[in-house]
Amino acid sequence: MNWLVSSIVAMVCWGIWGLFMKLASKYFSWNQIFIVTSIVTVVASLTVFVLFKPAINVHSLGFGYALLAGLMGSVALVAFNYAIEAGKSIIVVPISALYPVVTIIPSFLVLHEEISLLKAVGIALGLAAIILVSMD
Repeated sequence: MNWLVSSIVAMVCWGIWGLFMKLASKYFSWNQIFIVTSIVTVVASLTVFVLFKPAINVHSLGFGYALLAGLMGSVALVAFNYAIEAGKSIIVVPISALYPVVTIIPSFLVLHEEISLLKAVGIALGLAAIILVSMD
């Protein structure tokens, strides 16, 4: 599977994921949802570990970055679970889905990735989307 197909699969799954999260919030509290979805993630992680047997070097910088990414992902998921329980999915999901706009700034500053004029326009449109989607 190439990167484009993988990206489309991720987009579709995340889109359906947002719907299921809102449906779950009608029957479970945010913390119950967090626990159940985390159990599924642990089972999926163990399955990947058993199937592919990746070597994990805990002394690698990659390990530290992966831990930090996991921490940020967990904090984001807790915040999303609370937001989806308290807010409208039609607003919460699109706002939270604009996280790539946040990634662009440190990618420019730390990784020295280029922000072209077209990308800058995309960032501005993403920020405008937050404002427009959050208006009632």
